[in-house]
Amino acid sequence: MTPLEIGLTLFGTLLGGGVLFWMIQVDGHFRRYSKEAAKERERQALKLELLLETTTGLSKDCAALIHTQPKLKGLISAHNTISNLEASLDSDFGAPSVRVAAEQLLVAIRGMLSTHSSDGDFTVSENNPEPGVMALADRLFSLFSDLDIHGPKNLALTALEARRLGEIAHSLGEDGWARACYKEVASNLAPGNIASMRCLASLAKDSADIEEEAHWVSEQLSQLPDDTVLLRRLSVLKPETAERNVQRLEALGKATPADHSFVSGLKERLQGDSSDQSLAAVEAAIEQNPTVEQFLLKARIHRRRDEPLLAIDAVESGLNLPGGRQHGESWALLAQLLCCDSKRLADALKASVHACALNAGGTNLILLKSELLERSDRIDDSFEWLESVLEKDPTNSIVRTELSQMHTFHGRRSEAWSVLEEAPNWGEASLHIQKGRLLLADYDANRDAGHSDTEILSAAETSFRDALEVNRESGLAWLCLGRCQRLGADISEAKISLNRARRLMDDPLIAAEESLIAIDEGRIDDAARLIDEADIKESKSLVIPYVKGLISAKRGHLSEALDRFNDVLLSNPHHVRARLNRITLHLLADDVQTALDDCDWLLMTYPTLLLAKLRRGEALIQHGIFDEAEKEIRAVLDEQPDNEVALTRLGACLLAQGRAEEAFIPLNNALNLNSGYPEGYYQRAMLYLEMGEIDSALSDFKMTAKLAPKHIDALLRISAIHHEKEEFEKAEVAWRKVLDVDPDNKLARARLDEARVTLAKSA
Repeated sequence: MTPLEIGLTLFGTLLGGGVLFWMIQVDGHFRRYSKEAAKERERQALKLELLLETTTGLSKDCAALIHTQPKLKGLISAHNTISNLEASLDSDFGAPSVRVAAEQLLVAIRGMLSTHSSDGDFTVSENNPEPGVMALADRLFSLFSDLDIHGPKNLALTALEARRLGEIAHSLGEDGWARACYKEVASNLAPGNIASMRCLASLAKDSADIEEEAHWVSEQLSQLPDDTVLLRRLSVLKPETAERNVQRLEALGKATPADHSFVSGLKERLQGDSSDQSLAAVEAAIEQNPTVEQFLLKARIHRRRDEPLLAIDAVESGLNLPGGRQHGESWALLAQLLCCDSKRLADALKASVHACALNAGGTNLILLKSELLERSDRIDDSFEWLESVLEKDPTNSIVRTELSQMHTFHGRRSEAWSVLEEAPNWGEASLHIQKGRLLLADYDANRDAGHSDTEILSAAETSFRDALEVNRESGLAWLCLGRCQRLGADISEAKISLNRARRLMDDPLIAAEESLIAIDEGRIDDAARLIDEADIKESKSLVIPYVKGLISAKRGHLSEALDRFNDVLLSNPHHVRARLNRITLHLLADDVQTALDDCDWLLMTYPTLLLAKLRRGEALIQHGIFDEAEKEIRAVLDEQPDNEVALTRLGACLLAQGRAEEAFIPLNNALNLNSGYPEGYYQRAMLYLEMGEIDSALSDFKMTAKLAPKHIDALLRISAIHHEKEEFEKAEVAWRKVLDVDPDNKLARARLDEARVTLAKSA
């Protein structure tokens, strides 16, 4: 054999041996695995047999449990149906149709409700749904929401089932569903069903829906007209039916003094009834059963009858009853009754403290307590009280506004702004109004200093318009807007705003604003009539004597005007406009020293008040202290180089010092700034007169009279120049104009006679 053949033979032999060995090994493994599988099948069979035995036992136990607890069958049925619906909603094939869902839900609902044996009236039922029912119901209402079902109308429930479902819904807090269930019963399934109407009334009461509750109480009364509880409840809900309901109780022989007292109390609150009959009814109720509420009602009737002492006695009697001192409304009324008696200020404050501690009287009592603290010279305590209220309730815009206004009155401008800016929201009109007031105060301060900052005035007007966007019916916002428009010389719009304010509220300050408009328009008699109207309604506001002072000054009644401004400053020494006007009156009366005292007070209190410096300069000129006067006026011009009034006063001061040529510069500058300023022309005319330029002086005097027809000094100068120039015809006309303005002017009358005589001789 060749080597190749020998190799192939050996390879074949080895390959065959290997395959045979592998087959023997595989057969051994297969036999071993077969034996193990047989053993495993035996074990599994044994386990299956045990499982079947256990399942059979559990099935027997469940059957026995259902037989002994029949309610479980319904719960199990409901659970299975709900689970199927939940699975359907979660599947990829979409939600079931409404019809199929309604059929399945009906099965679930009936299975669940069959376990809850109740009449469905939660107002009287003490049988609360079981935890299992509540758990299923919770899942059921979730399904209702997923299926967009909001009522029982298409569920084909019986009246009893609907009431039971409503009761369960109420227990779960699903009052919308409860209301729908009971309405379905009362309207369609069983009209006139008392239980459903009772539940609907209770649901309306819980939601504070007075009209809805009154409707269902009335519906119950149509079925039970003699039910005293329903009659009394309807009286509370619909006060207009109270008297008729009490008459029904009287017919039934079940009316009590408390019922008559209740009717009297309604009349007192709604109609202001303070008749003897109402008082007698309340006193009868007190005699039968004295309560703090009845004494409070008696006190209110006495207050309405303008019998404050009896009202105080009544409310104090109620407070002395057991537990009466915890009645906050009684303390609130007592505080209101005592607050006007200065001798009992401490008692009024004590009552307000008790009322506020008991959260009675609302915001009005909060503000009253603050006022009483302030009147007791406890200013800091008043501020702290309002601040503490805001800490607890930062959204109380009325208290925030009052606190800001108090800061303003006491000169704390930054604090006033800070309180306002800390408001968490600006949804109340009062906040916008107070912001506008602060801006107006800034405008007034700038105006007093000689600035007319139109931007601030515009911002104030914007704030009042913001208030009107929140509440179009705010009379105060219209009043303040009218004031802004008056200050901005938009008189026609101001009149419209004030007319709207008049329609919305009866406030004397409206008449005061209209009076100021009349003054601006030169209608002095109308201004006097309007401010008198305001004075009749309100005698405490300082605006009234201030405006009366302006009117007296316009009429030339200087002593009366001075008295009015004195009254204002006596009440409020910081009334800058009144003090500035008083300075002018003192200068007109040649009481220069008193005028200087007022100027010094203003500059000590308000060192940057430029108008006070200007007034002081005028007083010093009149006093003959020209150097110091010039210094004061130049200090004003350093701050306000374009102040035409200060420039004119500087010209007059220089002229008084004999520096006529220097005086021309400020006077011409003043007229360049304001060509319609009559005092500028008058002072320049005096300058021309000093320099002997009579014709130029006459021209400026005439311009002064043209711009200010009642400028008596200019009229006198014109008349004198014509008289001295022996232009008697012109002089006669000029002297007549003087007498038209000042009929009692002796010089004018004497010179007029001279001119007439001269003209007669030359005729």
